Amino acid sequence: MSNMPAAQVALISGNSLAFYEWGQQGDPVLICLHSHTNSAASWREFAEFASSKYHVFALDQRGHGNSGWAKDGYARDRFVEDLTEFVKIRTFESITLIGCSMGGWHSILYAVNNPGVVERIVMVDIAPEPSQERLQAPAAAPAPMVFQTLEDGYQWLRSGNVLATDIRLHEEAKSRLKQTNSGVWTWKADLNGFDNPLPDMTSTELINRYWSAIETIQCPIFEIRGKKSDLVSDNTIDKMKRLGKDVSSVDVANAGHVVMVDQPEAFIEATRGFVGL
Repeated sequence: MSNMPAAQVALISGNSLAFYEWGQQGDPVLICLHSHTNSAASWREFAEFASSKYHVFALDQRGHGNSGWAKDGYARDRFVEDLTEFVKIRTFESITLIGCSMGGWHSILYAVNNPGVVERIVMVDIAPEPSQERLQAPAAAPAPMVFQTLEDGYQWLRSGNVLATDIRLHEEAKSRLKQTNSGVWTWKADLNGFDNPLPDMTSTELINRYWSAIETIQCPIFEIRGKKSDLVSDNTIDKMKRLGKDVSSVDVANAGHVVMVDQPEAFIEATRGFVGL
């Protein structure tokens, strides 16, 4: 198993934002945005593979991974402003965006504001609205805030994910948890800073903004669903294809919500044609 590259830090809106880089300067730029409570490490295999053709960046978004906890909250627009500033600082003229879950929302909101910059978007298991099945499901138990050992954290992640390999899920635990001075382990993500459940699941205003983005965006959008995830319904995919200018989709077998962690090789295979690898 390869390791992540060393974290680099950009100071954006008064917050420190960690990011990781693969590939060669001068190659087309690809930016990966992780899901809620996750980290940039969730993209490791894909980023390594894509770096043969792309200059790849994966961000630890505000309040996640090795980035600072935000002083100015976690509204969607704050995340989008961070991405906007990052692209500006690096003087990228055009980018491909790959966003899992909330990273997909950030990608489409950014693309609407920067139509000339985004060449293509991959949305991983996320859409403008959740399925009825997901909305009617009982709420998941909140994550424990403290684990006695890293192994306990791994076991808790495993209880919600039967699909990822042991090696991959151990890597997840290491990238998402940190040891405190007292020796116990806790989440790197600012879990107390977020409204749970995420307002995007039910907020008419946000859902309308996401649908409006799908209708407005001119560049191609590729949706990758985890076959074992119930978050994005077939009806929603059909609506995205009907309203969007150029929307296509594929399902990855034996993958849940975070497709690239559950099935890294199949995820790479699914994206290759669309991003030209």
